[in-house]
Amino acid sequence: MLHVFLLAATSHFATITHFVFMMRDVQPPRRWGGSTVMIADASALLRRTGTRQLVKFCFVGASSTLIDKGTLWLLLSVTPRTPWWISASMSFCLAVTNGFVWNRRWTFRARRHGSLRAQYAMFVATNLVGLMLNLGLTKLFLILFTGQLRHIGGNPKAVKVLIASLAAVPCVTLWNFAASKYWTFRPTAAEARPGGGPLS
Repeated sequence: MLHVFLLAATSHFATITHFVFMMRDVQPPRRWGGSTVMIADASALLRRTGTRQLVKFCFVGASSTLIDKGTLWLLLSVTPRTPWWISASMSFCLAVTNGFVWNRRWTFRARRHGSLRAQYAMFVATNLVGLMLNLGLTKLFLILFTGQLRHIGGNPKAVKVLIASLAAVPCVTLWNFAASKYWTFRPTAAEARPGGGPLS
């Protein structure tokens, strides 16, 4: 079971790596030996605000994923007759609240960009889209893993549900990051003007 939760955390770091190299329009190095990683380039890249925000976002996302998948595993184990998608939605709500608190305070430092209620409503709205995307991709991966379109008489094995859900993480992470940066926590016009505050 431990390796499943480790996958939850490392999937976000894989998202960081591929997104960073995608922004640089180069392919990730096939070997991560000492001479293959250009430290100077990486340092310059990490000085970019957007890159730092993505890294922070993925750290927060890793903690939210652990909350999400840990709660999902618990619900699937304790209430096996509850449909998997209901358990997934409940665990998702806990993870969203964790993500909102840390992304608002740390990733985007957006406590001055708008009201708490408005930002939370926007964050929930974008994450509901992420939830639909996650559930849809999870269902697609479950079909691929089990060869069954419908699971009559019960849920697939909990491990298969978790792995299918984790497979959806990179795509959902990129959607949530873009929506958070450019909509939910976007600085106001006054803050975006020169002298009004740094652009995020």
